[in-house]
Amino acid sequence: MYDKVKFWIDRAIVGEQFPSIVNLLDEANTQVNQRTGEVKTFGSLGGLRVAVFIGGVSIVGSLAKFLHNGSNVYPLDRHTTAQALEKLGDALHFQIGDAKVTGLEFGNNFIMRYDVAAYLSRLGAMPRMCRLNINPTSLYYRGNGKQQPKIFAFYDKVADATNKGMDCPEDLRGANMLRYEMRLKGRLSQQLGVSVTASTLNDERFYRMLVRLYQDNYFSISKTHKIKSDSMSEIRTVKDAFSLFVSRLINEADQATVTGFIDEMKAAGVFEDRKNYTRLAKKLQEVAAMADLTEPDELINELDDEIKNSGAYW
Repeated sequence: MYDKVKFWIDRAIVGEQFPSIVNLLDEANTQVNQRTGEVKTFGSLGGLRVAVFIGGVSIVGSLAKFLHNGSNVYPLDRHTTAQALEKLGDALHFQIGDAKVTGLEFGNNFIMRYDVAAYLSRLGAMPRMCRLNINPTSLYYRGNGKQQPKIFAFYDKVADATNKGMDCPEDLRGANMLRYEMRLKGRLSQQLGVSVTASTLNDERFYRMLVRLYQDNYFSISKTHKIKSDSMSEIRTVKDAFSLFVSRLINEADQATVTGFIDEMKAAGVFEDRKNYTRLAKKLQEVAAMADLTEPDELINELDDEIKNSGAYW
């Protein structure tokens, strides 16, 4: 389920082949720093962006596009990742197994029954992350700081491919394709607890760990629930009626409205202790999902099943 990956390859790893790398690049452009005299060469290789510095080589881009000649509709599993790395090594004329991975995107595409926007509107808050509804078909979860070591993105893959002028297989055009991806940037060894090199990407234990992290973060998101048709029969007290009314309001509202209310409180500095915002979000989630009054939403059930089944094949 890999897509975009960032590699750094030290010059020592490349060895004697290093000076000839620039000759392999398409549209190579050399820049010289007038103050330091440092020479940098930028170009591309099979759609990957390559930059050659004095101390090494930076390679950034979609391994899926590189392997599939321009299309990343089908992300890479462990086995196709190994094929992509072998193809890249052949193109560079040296093996890149020891290349350091400094960033990666891990995700999958899901063919859904309804429009992608219908699913995104049912996704609420994620712990310790801000919910950013860019538009009806793009939803992001990211931190508050300037640095963004991790981002979780949900969007309409077909619309995204069309906007970027990418080729989409004929049988998938017009499909309701929802993409969910986990973007990890920088300090991967701290985030994942292991040193990550190119050869690590097709290691089974590492791949399993990423799948679990991918799934766990999805299931940490609060979701819209459906009010049971017989919920009125559960009312015994005024408190029950009040709970049903509030639960109905929360679940009928767009999730952006719920998270927006909490963001508005943060902006106004309502609570001195920021943990109270998390407690409030949890309380709203508990009320929205009251076991006696609600049941899982049909569309959320569908998406839950897709996420559970993702990465089933190692």
